[in-house]
Amino acid sequence: MLELDGIAADSLVDMIKLSFSWENWAAVIEVSDKLFEVIAITYDTSQNIIGMSPKPQLKRSIVYYFGYSLLMKGVGYQKTGQYAESRKCINQYKDLSWIKNLDDAGIAEVNFYKSMAMANGYVIELLEGNSRVLQEYVRFLQTLTKKELLNGMLTVLESAIKYNYSIDWVLDLFEDQIEEISSKEKREDVRSYVDYKYLLATYLYRRNNITDALNGILEILQICSKLEDEAGFRKSVAFYELIRNRASDSQQEMYQGIIKNILEREFLYDEEDILVADNAVVH
Repeated sequence: MLELDGIAADSLVDMIKLSFSWENWAAVIEVSDKLFEVIAITYDTSQNIIGMSPKPQLKRSIVYYFGYSLLMKGVGYQKTGQYAESRKCINQYKDLSWIKNLDDAGIAEVNFYKSMAMANGYVIELLEGNSRVLQEYVRFLQTLTKKELLNGMLTVLESAIKYNYSIDWVLDLFEDQIEEISSKEKREDVRSYVDYKYLLATYLYRRNNITDALNGILEILQICSKLEDEAGFRKSVAFYELIRNRASDSQQEMYQGIIKNILEREFLYDEEDILVADNAVVH
């Protein structure tokens, strides 16, 4: 259990975001619960004291905190496979219009979380194997920004891999938009892209498209090497080693070049291109 007493709402939001980035789903759920508790007390107090508004204590509309706490709690349950619990959260934030004294910002937040509830309802359906909602979900994805689209495609790939059905038409539809993200340099812009390419390689492998699966893994290795993304690099190396006997000579050469470049950061090569480490010579 985390010690969360006395922490302000906006600080709790920051903690949830950090826990999400570390994929600490238990912490996401726990801190989201605390945020809901804190914001509920703030709201109840504001309703009981005439003329008092919670807004000066908060950076955003009070609706945001109700919605965000429930949304992220639902995400935590989703990521741990507790779909029934995630659906309960979705049902709570799909209609936040019960909150009183809404201004324009508050109304906008109500509409945003209503939209997110619809989308995440599709997510749960897909993760439970209901591919019949895929076309509806794709129509929703077409309304999103590239970053939001990428996160949505992770769900589509997870579902297709788990339940073994084709999504080739979806991949073709969004290929150009997603590939634009690969040109970005910031880690936060590329992290989801790496996850996408890894799942895509897994999907292609399951569909017996070995060449493209290996090319995808090699691309991930290059990106992770550049960004020093250890988690992405480790699982990609494991994937490559699992199917390296299916790699072409050019793919093997590319892989060895990536590994050599990484070793050169840690060790030193002599003029004969022999690896020298701790005064030992490794041929």
